[in-house]
Amino acid sequence: MKLRLGVLGLAAALAVHDEARAQAGKVDVRAEEAAIRALVNRSPGPPERGLFTQDAIFWSGAYPRPLVGWRDTAAVKPLPAAGMEQRRNVKSTTEIVRLEVAVAGDMAYEFSDFTLSYDLADTKEHVSFPGSALRVWKKVDGQWRIAAAFMHPHTAK
Repeated sequence: MKLRLGVLGLAAALAVHDEARAQAGKVDVRAEEAAIRALVNRSPGPPERGLFTQDAIFWSGAYPRPLVGWRDTAAVKPLPAAGMEQRRNVKSTTEIVRLEVAVAGDMAYEFSDFTLSYDLADTKEHVSFPGSALRVWKKVDGQWRIAAAFMHPHTAK
């Protein structure tokens, strides 16, 4: 009987200890979501521009294939039709449709709708179009970084 009570007491103490440890390591998902939301409009372009991991995958309709990592941005040129070198006054607005942070707090995904607009340097034409983006976020050294981004303009009807 004493042995059973001792085992039950030990089991209860371990359960309380495990629960306390779990609470101490619990991630504030709302705070992590807020941190990602604050970053969303800061980096609309390919991986060399800021918030991407070094080995990030980036794909948009402006490139012939996905870019993989920062070094790939030098090797893969945008499609001529994208007019990347002609873009001036580039502005992007993003509306997050869904943002989910993993319980562990180290990964997240975000699906957003965006509007990209810019002026063409040679013709002075103003271009604006809507699109959608799917991004995978990864926490690296305590900072949220984009591990993969897939962006595409909406198809005209």
